[in-house]
Amino acid sequence: MKELRIIAYTLLSAILIFLAIFLITRDVTIPKNQAMPWQSYINEKQQTVVFNLTMDNSRLIDAARVFGSEVKASLFEDEVKNPELEVYFSSTKVGGISASIILNLVPDDEIIKVLSANIDESILMPSGAKTTTFKPAAERAMSRLKIKSLTFIPKADLENSVIEDLFGKPQRVEPVVEGVSYWYYPKKGLRIIVDNEQKEVLEFYNQ
Repeated sequence: MKELRIIAYTLLSAILIFLAIFLITRDVTIPKNQAMPWQSYINEKQQTVVFNLTMDNSRLIDAARVFGSEVKASLFEDEVKNPELEVYFSSTKVGGISASIILNLVPDDEIIKVLSANIDESILMPSGAKTTTFKPAAERAMSRLKIKSLTFIPKADLENSVIEDLFGKPQRVEPVVEGVSYWYYPKKGLRIIVDNEQKEVLEFYNQ
């Protein structure tokens, strides 16, 4: 019984510490170095800025200075959409919050040639889409590519009330399927995928 009580106290403390990090910093004036996801904004050029990274202007090398250099790059191709080049930071900490980060990059013809020469593995999915991963040489060559969008996936599940406390009420809520909805914050360049069963997903992009 004593051991169970200790475990319960430990879990409760961890939850309270996590909430305290969010609640203490939510009203902080936006610093020059963006630290927290709710401090995103639209600049004078109508570009979304988050973590001091500007969509369609900052590059992968800038993000590596914030999130670390351990990345995994993948190219997604299908017959419907243009190819999408993504870089995945599986585990990083931003402002004390553990999260995964996905960057959608803007490839050019030169980098496509480098990628083609440094393929590690290509997998054809049943849907017809193809996923390709690359050798380290290709990943290094991506460092100067611009960031099109940034996806932030916190390790901790966020209650709806916590999201509203941090980000405010969304300008628009769009139901998708049962238990899943999109919360839009156009003044922050943000869409949050709110899921009752899975982790929330924060998508930052130019409006």
